[in-house]
Amino acid sequence: MSLRKKKDQKNDERGLPHRKSMAGPTLLGSVTQPGAIKKSIVADMVGKQAVTTFTEPETVALHYVPPKDYTALEGRIKLNSVIDVNKEILCCKYNEEFDFLAAGCSDGSISLYQADTSEFVLTLTDDDLLGSTAPVTAIQHRPVSKSYPINANGYVKCWNYNFKQCLYTIKESRECFGITYHPRYPKYVTYGDDSKIYLYDEESKTQERILSSSNNPKIHDGHTSRVFAACFHPRSNYELLTGGWDDVVHFWDLRQPHAVRHIYGVHMCGEGIDINYKGTEVLTCSFQAENAFQIFDYGSGNLIGTLSRDEESSKLYVGKYVGKDFAVCGGTQANLFRVIDLSSNLSVASVIGLPAAVYSLDLGAPKKGNVARLDIGGLPQMAFLSGRKLYQVEFN
Repeated sequence: MSLRKKKDQKNDERGLPHRKSMAGPTLLGSVTQPGAIKKSIVADMVGKQAVTTFTEPETVALHYVPPKDYTALEGRIKLNSVIDVNKEILCCKYNEEFDFLAAGCSDGSISLYQADTSEFVLTLTDDDLLGSTAPVTAIQHRPVSKSYPINANGYVKCWNYNFKQCLYTIKESRECFGITYHPRYPKYVTYGDDSKIYLYDEESKTQERILSSSNNPKIHDGHTSRVFAACFHPRSNYELLTGGWDDVVHFWDLRQPHAVRHIYGVHMCGEGIDINYKGTEVLTCSFQAENAFQIFDYGSGNLIGTLSRDEESSKLYVGKYVGKDFAVCGGTQANLFRVIDLSSNLSVASVIGLPAAVYSLDLGAPKKGNVARLDIGGLPQMAFLSGRKLYQVEFN
């Protein structure tokens, strides 16, 4: 009797179930069949070593199983389009004329679509990105048809997407998570996993300054962990806000190497900082179950308001102001996209039951109309991502 049969007989006597599958975990990407030969060395009759042969293991590729989609709309909102990019998306951005919508993908490429028809236009990639496992984590646009995608392996690339041409590349020795442009000067900052903020001059393509902590344990004057968000003050040439994993929003003066003050208790994992157009209030969207959506006074750092908790709460990745009366945000647990009326701090429209987290969103072209308090119907078209899909919504 074989050892396996003896073991099964003992299990029968003990009332234990028989094993019907191989022990241990299996890799979901591919499964190697038992008995596949990787390398064999055969000796001949006189003891000489024969030719070494290599046989590729037989693999069975598992198909991608899309997450369940229970998407539902609440409020005065409707879906304009849903684009299946067929790969995971981490960021999305309209171009400066709002006629194209770009998706930054997990394989390092950028897919470009017509905003009005959802038709695929082109893919941006090059030799630096081919074979890379780093995703595109941020896209920003500048005039003259330039886009600046950030890759998590440290590439900052400037593209002319009309000609599918990479104009220049900056390689940073870190994982990059974001890029933010100065509202008036040809400058931008990048930030990533080393807790530092790099300030670049776009025209000279040089690094001007590094903003960082002084490493003084008695004061909070810089980040101590990954940085995921940054926002320039709309009415100051030198002021910048940043946030990340260390639960601190830092206020920076670009003329000084260290942060000048901070707000504590805000844990950020995405582009979750914005400043209103007057420069008087700060919006924070944090990855936490409680107090995920908050507004602070810019001058004092005091809390002004918190989103009222409802049955569809969410840990937030991203958020921004939409004019002076509304804000928009997205996150996970639950996976949703929502619009908030700032006069009541209540959700007035949302897309819930999405198949995956909302990591990124962007605003389309503003609608022409009354500049006084807007009804939600006056909000611009918006885009956001969930898993492998790009969504465009509008309000009525």
